[in-house]
Amino acid sequence: MKKQIAQTNTDHTSHYSPATREEILNRLLIDLRSDERLAGLLVVGSGAEGFEDEHSDIDLCAVTTSADDVRSAFEEWGVKIREMLHVFHALESVRAANVYLWVIFLDNFLEIDICFLCLDDLRATRNRWRTVFDRSGKIEDFMQSSWENRPKPDLEEAYRSRFDSIWHCIKHASIAVQRNQPWRAIFELELIRNRAIELRGLREELETKRFRHVDQMPEDFLTDLENTLVLSLRSADIMDALKAATACFFREARHYDEMLDLELAKSFETKMKAYLELFEENL
Repeated sequence: MKKQIAQTNTDHTSHYSPATREEILNRLLIDLRSDERLAGLLVVGSGAEGFEDEHSDIDLCAVTTSADDVRSAFEEWGVKIREMLHVFHALESVRAANVYLWVIFLDNFLEIDICFLCLDDLRATRNRWRTVFDRSGKIEDFMQSSWENRPKPDLEEAYRSRFDSIWHCIKHASIAVQRNQPWRAIFELELIRNRAIELRGLREELETKRFRHVDQMPEDFLTDLENTLVLSLRSADIMDALKAATACFFREARHYDEMLDLELAKSFETKMKAYLELFEENL
């Protein structure tokens, strides 16, 4: 469930500075501390370590003692924040049972994300947090233990889920080129590229959601990705990028075959190369 709320304040349209961001953060931390329903409060993301740079947003996690207080705290703070700050737009998102998130966009372009959940549902999803206050005395232990015991991805399942229908993307990208449907071809090509990126991210333990850590991947892999970019809507350029994306994917697949003692990539790669060559002859 998502609910959108918009409010415009045309008198505050300059971009926020790090000093302004710090002032807003401190005000939020002080005011949230006064809410007795909260067992604790955490700054998460880059703000937990002093912010990555002047473009970083504010991310907070407000933890209630009781599950019964989560919804009311969430709703009341949505109202309070719009009274405190110049909110341009706010998005209400329900992430799970008793896990609610405000995504708030201020007039000065600062984004504030505040998650509300109860202590029993608290888990570390990234290794970046700072506990602002903890009335329960349990928050740091919950965060540390949940991070240390986080479930590890099933590499074979992740690999197979991205491998099994790769032929479908390659085939339909090629057909789209033949049908003079460049945008359809580019869509399928991007699926191939993104699956290669996801596999590399799992292998390197880098986050690929919203491509968060893709720029941190090895230089040789980034060079391979650059070769998958489409230079124009000309069929020949799309086919060059499609071949590069296909090669990039199967390079990752070969690594997974070796790691998992599988033999999926070799025959499929040969088959898909032959398929692309057949279509390229008709351009």
